[in-house]
Amino acid sequence: MELIVVTGLSGAGRHSVLGALEDSGCTALDNVPPRLLEPLLELESKLQPNRERLVVGMDSRQEEFVQEFEPLLERLQQRDVPVQVVFVEAGDEVLLRRYSETRRPHHLAQLGTAEEGIRRERELLAPIRALASTILDTTQLSLSELRLRIAALVPQVPTRGTAVRLLSFGYKRGIPADADVILDARFLPNPFYIEDLKPLTGRDGPVQAFLLEFPEFHEFLDRAESWLRWSLPLVQQEGRAYHTLAIGCTGGQHRSVALVEVLAQRLKHDVAALTIRHRELDG
Repeated sequence: MELIVVTGLSGAGRHSVLGALEDSGCTALDNVPPRLLEPLLELESKLQPNRERLVVGMDSRQEEFVQEFEPLLERLQQRDVPVQVVFVEAGDEVLLRRYSETRRPHHLAQLGTAEEGIRRERELLAPIRALASTILDTTQLSLSELRLRIAALVPQVPTRGTAVRLLSFGYKRGIPADADVILDARFLPNPFYIEDLKPLTGRDGPVQAFLLEFPEFHEFLDRAESWLRWSLPLVQQEGRAYHTLAIGCTGGQHRSVALVEVLAQRLKHDVAALTIRHRELDG
């Protein structure tokens, strides 16, 4: 089992690196004390014998970290455990700005100033930095650029891409908070006012057949599909794990449901990670 240890300066983006590796399919554990790493590896090898890689996060909040890390690394190398140490850092100005934005105190700032804490942590972690196989400076990296660096760092890690979710909803219950794009279908002809169709939903063939008679329904589908096909590669470049397109009608029973169902049929062969959900029908 390959081991990737992610450590570095507080506020430099260690959690983002762990998240990027986890999104790529790695198993990631944070705040692992050095003395527990070897028992953890033994347990993981027994419970998950086919696991190829484990990512752990360590930082200077653990008092024993600096003293115990180098002997730990030597023991792992003697056992022929493949180890990669990623040290995450950033410039002082960036770290100060991040601490200012979060309004959290630095855990090593005895006098209460972030500047002091950053200076002391740099000095404390200098021996760890010297042992790192990769130094990752996040000073000028966006999240998407960070993910590209991670892909280059661990090229054998599979890329999952962006999971696309199509969501139908009813405006009567409000707009879904987790939607990235919202399309309003309330101007389309409403099957609710057709006596035979009222008790059905957009999942049912008769409702879809009724709506497919109208050119504006086809136009809506064409534009929504075109938008997704154009925007998805750009969304993926940004490094997003999920992207939700929500379509709403008045009650979330007929028009929006039918649109999501038909749109999913159009996209299913080209979008690998595609899911659908009907908020008002599925609960």
